[in-house]
Amino acid sequence: MKTPTLLCILIVLVAVVSIRAEELVYLDDGGVIRWRADDREVALFGANYNLGSASDFRAAGRLGVDRKQLVEQDFTHFARMGWDGVRLATWGDWESSDIAGNLIVNEHIDVLDYAIYQAKKRGIFILFNPIHTYSAWWPDAPSDGDYPGFAAHYEKRVLGLDPAAIAAQVNYLHQFLEHVNPYTGVALKDEPQILFVEMINEPWHHPEDFTGSVDYINALVQAVRDTGCEKVTFHNISQTFDIIPPTLASQVQGGSFGWYPTGLNSKHALTENYLRTVDDYTPLLRPDVRDLPLIVYEFDSGDMDSGYMYPAMARAFRGVGAQFAAMFSYDMLATAPTNAGWQTHWLNLVHSPKKAVSAIIAAEVMRRIPADSRYGDYPANRTFGPFRVSYEEDSSELVTDEVFMHANDTASAPTRTDKLERIVGSGSSPIVSYEGSGAYFLDKLGAGIWRLEVYPDAEMVADPFALEWDAKQLASRLVSREWPMTVRLVELGETFQVAPLDAGNQHEATARRSTFGVKPGVYVLSRHDRVDTAALPAMIGAVGLREFVCPAAPELPAQIRPQMRTTFASGETVIVRADVISANLAREVAVIARSDDGAEHRFTLPREHRYTYAATLPAGVLGVGGWRLGFGAKVGEEIVAIAPSDPAAVRLSIVSAEAPVVLFDAKSGDVERMVYSRADWELRKRVYGHLTDNGTNGFQIAATGADADGGRDLTASLSIKERIIDRRADLGRVERLRIEMKSQGKPLPAILTLVEVDGTAWSTRIALPDGETHLDVALADLRLSPAVMLPQGYPNNWAYWMYPARGRGAPGDRVRLEDVEHLQLSLRPAGPSKSGQGSVTVTRIVLPMPE
Repeated sequence: MKTPTLLCILIVLVAVVSIRAEELVYLDDGGVIRWRADDREVALFGANYNLGSASDFRAAGRLGVDRKQLVEQDFTHFARMGWDGVRLATWGDWESSDIAGNLIVNEHIDVLDYAIYQAKKRGIFILFNPIHTYSAWWPDAPSDGDYPGFAAHYEKRVLGLDPAAIAAQVNYLHQFLEHVNPYTGVALKDEPQILFVEMINEPWHHPEDFTGSVDYINALVQAVRDTGCEKVTFHNISQTFDIIPPTLASQVQGGSFGWYPTGLNSKHALTENYLRTVDDYTPLLRPDVRDLPLIVYEFDSGDMDSGYMYPAMARAFRGVGAQFAAMFSYDMLATAPTNAGWQTHWLNLVHSPKKAVSAIIAAEVMRRIPADSRYGDYPANRTFGPFRVSYEEDSSELVTDEVFMHANDTASAPTRTDKLERIVGSGSSPIVSYEGSGAYFLDKLGAGIWRLEVYPDAEMVADPFALEWDAKQLASRLVSREWPMTVRLVELGETFQVAPLDAGNQHEATARRSTFGVKPGVYVLSRHDRVDTAALPAMIGAVGLREFVCPAAPELPAQIRPQMRTTFASGETVIVRADVISANLAREVAVIARSDDGAEHRFTLPREHRYTYAATLPAGVLGVGGWRLGFGAKVGEEIVAIAPSDPAAVRLSIVSAEAPVVLFDAKSGDVERMVYSRADWELRKRVYGHLTDNGTNGFQIAATGADADGGRDLTASLSIKERIIDRRADLGRVERLRIEMKSQGKPLPAILTLVEVDGTAWSTRIALPDGETHLDVALADLRLSPAVMLPQGYPNNWAYWMYPARGRGAPGDRVRLEDVEHLQLSLRPAGPSKSGQGSVTVTRIVLPMPE
């Protein structure tokens, strides 16, 4: 046997011993985290990424894909989006430890290690969260499973109380931070890419036990410090803000908070205006946290595919000085088409391009907006610094001389296009016109030379938020085809060359009048006849010059998706619209409209834009009554159709202009669509109920003193936005509101409220003597009032009331029916009196036309 050489011994030692490096950040005396290299304030943005654990780990397993390859793909996209932060949370307290907290290095840890390696490769900084607390089986597995970890043996509420549970957490934290990542050769405690450690996710706080809370937080911090780890430590303060005093008295350095202003798990996409819910993060404007470094461990606009919410939320985060924000939870590329991860969350660069571009803009908000900047309340704060958010346009923008970003079609443009260095878009602008729906990136490489990266069309074919946890149905369908693109940059001129850069891409073009055909891929645009690609920079930020990560579009049959209103007044023109989704455009799209009494009309739809075909029918072509619309399309040699008798056919109603506008109908399923303001389910069941009385459905408000709960408000809310849009042409004639109901006994008065798009609300009290069946209220008699923010956000103990928008409520102001989005029914006692016994049962609420 040969004696090992000194070199061999050193190689072995390097492989097993952590390489220690100086921390990249420090906490200054004012509570601000700064980069050690130049003292700049840290301001990072990204997402939670959980592929190594729980439901995401299982989802990837069901697809049979290489999890490490998925990590590589997703971190490439993080770099492409300009993100510089990621929260790596693990359910290791369930999956990768034993009851005593001993670390079990298994496949979950291996994926986490690889994610750290990829983050380091892409220059992305990490918030590490090793204890998750919530069961690793949720939401997609049938039971708790056979998990070895201590979290499977101790209830969440005792993790901060039971000495054995605390000892297990301390042991686990110590061993996890000592763990050496085989892909980097560095122990987690020493990994410079990990800036922050948040020891436990959403703990069950016990603020009433001040000393015990301080001791528990200190035990977690000490477990970190005993390893020699010098990362900045954080403890959650938004589970209950009452934990702030013990947090400030402890050894932990910072506070983490989360925000879901649109609630969670609505089971359908939310399309109303929620900008009023994100003016400020009010609880952290309090003086005692001004010197506490703050990070956002989780946030999202749940159940929304909007282009405007993320930058508005980032504005609020910077308003309280937050230095890191991580959306929960990014959908890995393989599962994003079906949203097979967390049903209420959905974000992916390829499959949700509009939302992804808004997240790119939000990262710029974090970097460019100074800490503690505030811009007033909606609607004044729709423009802030170089940013703009718009509910009406479903978009957000960043416009400077050097950088131009937009999440949807826009008329905005930089004033100095000759200075532009970077463009990120979804949709068209005065600079770039593009008919495709995928995101695109333009980066300047040199004088007259730009890099263009284009993703395929992502067409929504099902509601991503309505799918079940084990969904196999596509929500987003990729379509790869050639579309015209016009790039108007002075330095490129009207004629320039388009040459492919990514592997396998053979598409070349010459722009004429600044327009050329483009397919998904990466290109160099040049005013020069020839470009020496070897002389171009190898990297664009943290992305390779030729790098392009995108799956091939699936080979699927053509698909018809009707996209139209389903109610029109008899005096209106009727717009019939449908998408025909296929890589080949439809040559002909036909419609058969068949009435309930057998009448029939046939007509064709010309192409409007992208995959959309539409026609406008003059008023009166379709008579009053019910109609079923079938569609047929010829796509190449393929014929696809939806017959009028098919369940997927459009059920169209043409109503008389004299018919009332129905805002609420208990018989039509409206009760099931309501959302509520209280988490107290037993109280909610007593106060609100869906009743059947001799076959008549009704929505009961049991407005009794006993259920008034000490004078606290209880509200149910229904979105009526589409019903208002359907009858907008008739609303100018409406003078009153009719509530069809009955009163039993002597209940406390209930309240009906109409909430407009800007959050301004108008209310009336509902109180009738026994036996009466309806209440008419003149619209002029509705009074300005607060509304309730519903769906109820999290944390929900502060963001509750929504007051009239600035500038509303002046003399002569009244409800603007055409702008109403929500109807709310409330039990809202006016004072401490609890007298009253009985109920109000509402069957319908309508806007009758004048007789």
